[in-house]
Amino acid sequence: MKQKTVMKSGLDISTWRANKTITKQKESPKNRGLFVPDSDFIKDNRLNLDITYILNSAYGIPFISTDELDEISGEVIEKHNRLKRGEGDCKDGDITMLGWQSLPDEITTRHLDEVISAARELAGRIDAFVSLGIGGSYLGIEATFKALTHTYFNRLSREQRGDVPEIYFLGQNTDPDFFRDSLDMLKGKRVGINVISKSGSTTETAIAFRILRDLIEKGAGSRSIFVTTDRTRGGLKKLADIKGYRTFVVPDNVGGRFSVLTDAGLAGLAVAGIDIHEFTAGFRNMKERVSHDDFWSNPAMVHAAVRHLSCKKGKKIEVVATNSTATYHLCRWMEQLFPESEGHKGYGMWVSPSMYPENLHANGQMVQDGQRNILETFLRLINHDNRLEICPDTENLDGLNYLSDRGRDMNFINRMAVDGPAYAHFQGGVPNMTIDIPRRNAFNIGQFYYMMEKSVALSGYLAGHNPFIQPGVEAYKKAIFAMSGKPGMEKYSEDITKATARLKRSVI
Repeated sequence: MKQKTVMKSGLDISTWRANKTITKQKESPKNRGLFVPDSDFIKDNRLNLDITYILNSAYGIPFISTDELDEISGEVIEKHNRLKRGEGDCKDGDITMLGWQSLPDEITTRHLDEVISAARELAGRIDAFVSLGIGGSYLGIEATFKALTHTYFNRLSREQRGDVPEIYFLGQNTDPDFFRDSLDMLKGKRVGINVISKSGSTTETAIAFRILRDLIEKGAGSRSIFVTTDRTRGGLKKLADIKGYRTFVVPDNVGGRFSVLTDAGLAGLAVAGIDIHEFTAGFRNMKERVSHDDFWSNPAMVHAAVRHLSCKKGKKIEVVATNSTATYHLCRWMEQLFPESEGHKGYGMWVSPSMYPENLHANGQMVQDGQRNILETFLRLINHDNRLEICPDTENLDGLNYLSDRGRDMNFINRMAVDGPAYAHFQGGVPNMTIDIPRRNAFNIGQFYYMMEKSVALSGYLAGHNPFIQPGVEAYKKAIFAMSGKPGMEKYSEDITKATARLKRSVI
């Protein structure tokens, strides 16, 4: 009988270098104050937009020519200047929704310090922090957190996390199993929360808040609850005043998907130990870079023009792919920013986030050989926190010694996970462009957000509609309210009942 092999000790990784992501978390300044990058830092952290596989073609005729971009550049510059002057279709009701444009310059060091002070005070007396929000009150915060921290952040010790609590996200869906599983992770811990909702009546977030508020107030009380909402109005603001919750403000003139640099994003990021001074500096730097009207040196203008022309030429899907699990959530942030801003009156492209090379073994087949209605955008992380060597192997049965013999590590291969598909898909007739992100730091994430915000604003103006409203989102909310029996929605509920009764049911 064959004997079982028993492992006598756990996996020993002591010969590997220390994880630099953990080192960064432990050494992250808790409040260094105003961050002013010097010229070398800015040069070393420059985001680049590569449109080589847009302006060229494997078959002789480029997808978009330089002449076409030159031709549309005047219109793009005109839209750019209208945005800067606060003109155009940019209102939600009677409020001009362009506060995001000037926000990087308006945020003061004093305000950032106040946010950090409140965040540190809360973080110091809790074990776990839960950010409650959906859409723009969730995606940007999670994307920034994921981009800058360890993949298994909550499994690390508090010291390895940089002396900050575990971080969780709820209120972004109504899956009872997901919520109950999350409660198991919070069991027995001192929990603090930040609920983010301008109105306070967003169903998904409000349900999560009601449950967690009830649990927390039975123990820690109101001091462990942050509320980020309207300055003066709404049910959540009223509740905060009654209960004495610490409040932060969602500005009237900044929409949710543009709000990650407002208190809606900053408070939770500060609790997680993210350097919000550096984060703000990234926004400021990109704002300065894309404020001029020289088309060919303005990446936001060129990005908007390429996407607009792609849509006009029949592209219906934009695959946004990255080679880093850290930056994958930036793709998910784009999945909201662009469709919610552009999806009006039959216009716009569906954004499909992808992680390469993982998805190359799935929808990569469709990109390579499927219908030619796809534009592809890569977010390429150039420098990862860690370098992983590929060890040589005597047998070489997998044939990989050609990599180790040449000193090529996993980082080299991971870069090829963008460069290889970009070329292959280009050869297969899929135009693509690449945004290079030099490294994982708060400055670069801030730069990226502002560049994309400016691009989508220009895109909406080029399409001839308001990119700062989302009437289609309100339609689903109205239907849920009516079908759930919300007071005041009785007439619409009756209409739905009658309309669905006339349908011929077909259940297979």
